[in-house]
Amino acid sequence: MINQCRFICFLLVIFLLEGSNSLIAQEALGKINCICIDAGHGGKDPGAISGKLREKDITLAIALKLGKMVKSAYPDLKVVYTRSKDVAVDLRERGRIANKAKAQLFISIHVNKFSKSSVRGVETYVLGLHKSEASFQVAMKENEAIHYEEDYSVKYDGFDPKKAESYIMFNFLKNSHLKNSMEFAAPIQKELIARTRMPDREVRQAGFIVLMDVGMPAVLIETGFISNPNDQKILTSESGQTNIARAIFTAFQAYKNNVERNSVVLTGGQDEQKVIQKQTPQVQKQNQKTSTVEKKEVEKSVTVSGKNDLFYAIQVASSKTQIKDLRYLKLKDKVEELKGTDRYRYYVKKTSSYEKALEFQQEVRKTVRDCFIIAVYKGKQITVVEARKLEQKK
Repeated sequence: MINQCRFICFLLVIFLLEGSNSLIAQEALGKINCICIDAGHGGKDPGAISGKLREKDITLAIALKLGKMVKSAYPDLKVVYTRSKDVAVDLRERGRIANKAKAQLFISIHVNKFSKSSVRGVETYVLGLHKSEASFQVAMKENEAIHYEEDYSVKYDGFDPKKAESYIMFNFLKNSHLKNSMEFAAPIQKELIARTRMPDREVRQAGFIVLMDVGMPAVLIETGFISNPNDQKILTSESGQTNIARAIFTAFQAYKNNVERNSVVLTGGQDEQKVIQKQTPQVQKQNQKTSTVEKKEVEKSVTVSGKNDLFYAIQVASSKTQIKDLRYLKLKDKVEELKGTDRYRYYVKKTSSYEKALEFQQEVRKTVRDCFIIAVYKGKQITVVEARKLEQKK
């Protein structure tokens, strides 16, 4: 009972911090100059086993091949490995390695296993709540790696990968990088099928601890079933591993190209993000022709909030210089401006209720994916945690 209470408290802390931190502050879009490649398992954790074959050896071989391909094509791009040899790395530490390196993409490579040797194929996952029993089983299998970690029951506050109730945490977590993760997962799945000719087991969502703390678009790839003879041949051969790495690399190239010509670049710091619009010369010229009347309408909608109260709001943009035209955000709500010491912040849906702000965040995310909750007290931004403490004192 005590462990269960501790676990629920652990979930609530994650839930509250998500609103204030918007996961880990990273560059989410724009020029991709750093990625993190995670070879699943390692050291005393062998992963899936079939005879003398071990998942940890296969994933490391594929990860190193993938990294080499990326560096060869993009010498200036930084490739970070959670492990580059046969060592053990805690599940949550893997995400922290990526965050510390300020990677803009996290690729976790794994190998599947099933009791029936006839089951085969590839599947690509993003962080989320499982929608099928099959996805749940895969997540449980991969999360069981925590049993190889010292003091795992304390470290994960009673989380038991074999118990369905432990996965309630993924109801609380909000994956602010889901859209970009899905946009990367889709071409990976397509390329793997084309190059390996394995059956398509689709792109799915599931609750993987290794992806839980990752503050960037992230995928977990199950590259085949070590328990299936046909998949096994591909997974263990030099050519098969090269094909798998090449498939992931090709998908990465497509994703990188797409992101870098995207119209919006999002960068962030704790409790802050800024939105910068990349515009073609034609668009810039068109914007310069915006009528004086239209400009006044936008300026009228951007107002400084009252300075004598505490409120929450949904930040949609910020910049070191004042943004005159925010129509590109395509928001129906009035956008308000908060001038800080170092930057201007733009937000919508001011409310005195944190619970209401959570609802508003989900609504605004349909238009501005990486929006997040901010708190303002007496005209100055404070952290959400500080705001909650002020509420309790009232």
